[in-house]
Amino acid sequence: MKSLDFGRYVLTSCVAVAMLAGCGGSQPPIGASDAPQSRAISADAQRGGSPGAQSLGYKVTAPLLYVTDIGANYNDVRIYRAAAKDPAPVATISGGVNIPFGACLGGNGTLYVTNEPASGPGWVSEYPIGKTKPSLVITDGINTPGFCAIDADGNLWVANIGGPNVTEYLSGAKKPHTVITQDLVYPIGVAIDRSGSLYVGNGFGASEQNIEVYAPGSKSPSRTITNGVTSPCGLAIDSNGTLYVANEFQSNVEEYRSGQDVPFQAITKAVSGPTGVAVNKKGVLYVANLGNHSVAEFAPGSITPLKRQITNGLWDPVGIAYYPALLP
Repeated sequence: MKSLDFGRYVLTSCVAVAMLAGCGGSQPPIGASDAPQSRAISADAQRGGSPGAQSLGYKVTAPLLYVTDIGANYNDVRIYRAAAKDPAPVATISGGVNIPFGACLGGNGTLYVTNEPASGPGWVSEYPIGKTKPSLVITDGINTPGFCAIDADGNLWVANIGGPNVTEYLSGAKKPHTVITQDLVYPIGVAIDRSGSLYVGNGFGASEQNIEVYAPGSKSPSRTITNGVTSPCGLAIDSNGTLYVANEFQSNVEEYRSGQDVPFQAITKAVSGPTGVAVNKKGVLYVANLGNHSVAEFAPGSITPLKRQITNGLWDPVGIAYYPALLP
């Protein structure tokens, strides 16, 4: 199998779809010698039991950025004050996470983190706002999860690379409500627009790579975006319906106007191996760069980065979420 150099880790082509997971999430990772060691997750944490009662807290002062970091000796979620120049983390979440990949936030500030363990299918940890210990852990329907998204109704959507599928969980539920499989191969990125349409970054590491778009309530794609899509990772959609696609191996972020299948511009400056993307209600874009260990910030509509990038405390950032969330 063909090897791919991904940050400080080595992947085979059958798992070019996941940072450190094995094929279908069942094999141990193939990593560099300084890859992070797996943390043991207790049975209570896997069941979503006692960790909530033991929750520690941090002061919530908006705006915040949540960044998942899988680098050597990190393996956690870093929390930063947004709109500051290279701030230090204000808090770190390490309880209930192991090789944290994606991060997404609900309108009430609830944080969801997808986890890809050294072996097994993985899980999603849920954290109430201001807490660093999980109140709920979802395992049912999870198989090597990529990124996640929350819709306007507070429902959780998870792209399962090892499914391959996208699973939907009603707010507070631990079992899938909807499972989408049609035309999905190695789905990794996921985003929801205000109308409820689902966008899935599909085919990471495969011969055909695209964004599949599903109308609200549909399990069949209504259209497929291929132009400008190369190794799609994280996706984000702003309040105007503009779609942002982080193309990791292409080292750019392509932008598509609402309803369009051809990008109108691409961001390349200060972008290196982009993985996660997030946008706030004002249209400010944040890009997690695996290639240069940073988070870059862009003013609405701009392809030139602001000077407020984050490098402090980061090693290999992957997922990113902004508080307060864009939806609802």
